[in-house]
Amino acid sequence: MAKTLRVMVILILLLSAAALTLGIMLFMQREVLKGRTQKLENSHLALSKSLHYDKLTLEQMKANKKEELDNIDKPLKDLNSFAVNTYETLQETKKNLADTKAKLAKTEEELATTKTQLAAANTEIAGLKDTVAKRDAEITEKAGKISTLEGEKTALQGSLDEANKKIAKNEADITELHAQIKDRDLTIKDLNAQLGRIYPIPRGTTGKILSVSPDWKFAVLDIGRDNGLWPNAEMLIHRGTNLLGRVRIGIVHKKVAIADILSDYASPGAVVQEGDRVLY
Repeated sequence: MAKTLRVMVILILLLSAAALTLGIMLFMQREVLKGRTQKLENSHLALSKSLHYDKLTLEQMKANKKEELDNIDKPLKDLNSFAVNTYETLQETKKNLADTKAKLAKTEEELATTKTQLAAANTEIAGLKDTVAKRDAEITEKAGKISTLEGEKTALQGSLDEANKKIAKNEADITELHAQIKDRDLTIKDLNAQLGRIYPIPRGTTGKILSVSPDWKFAVLDIGRDNGLWPNAEMLIHRGTNLLGRVRIGIVHKKVAIADILSDYASPGAVVQEGDRVLY
């Protein structure tokens, strides 16, 4: 028991010595950290003064408790952002200054060239003045000739306008004659069609039935002379894919036509209705 107690006492003494040594080392490290912190504070304050940044104060840099350390972050981040912006502005200013110097040197070079060119131009202008004086005399002489020619031109233009009017009238007369000939041809075709002559109409001509008269067996179509339709032509009546019968074109107008429904070709039970289609 005594031996065990002695061992424990020795162990406690060793632990105490170790704790004392560690405490001394921590105290020394604390002093180092404190000095380093003070130097960092001073350097940040000096930096803010150099940058003319008056928002950072010594009070913002102090933190006596662990929970107060986070309060230091924002002032330092603001100082860092201000420093970065100041540096970028400085770099931009240096670049602009270099560009300005280059432009200035180029401008001075261009100015020297311009002065040389101006001297040469002045010499050339002096020579051109004599030439201009001679040309003015020639222009005065030719102006008289131009005035005479302008008079002749005006007279010729009058004759030309008169001739153009006659040409325009003749063209209008020709157009009217062509229209009369076309109307006459259509009238002749219409009369021949009424006499029984069958004129071909364009393949694929299609139209719609606008109305139907069951009693009189005729239908009104939405196609006419403008679609190439002529009397006596026969067209198929269909509704969708179903063939209903035939119609024979009777009276034809410009946009519509009247057709007879041919009962001989009607499908059994088929009744022609408004909206059915016709096809040639």
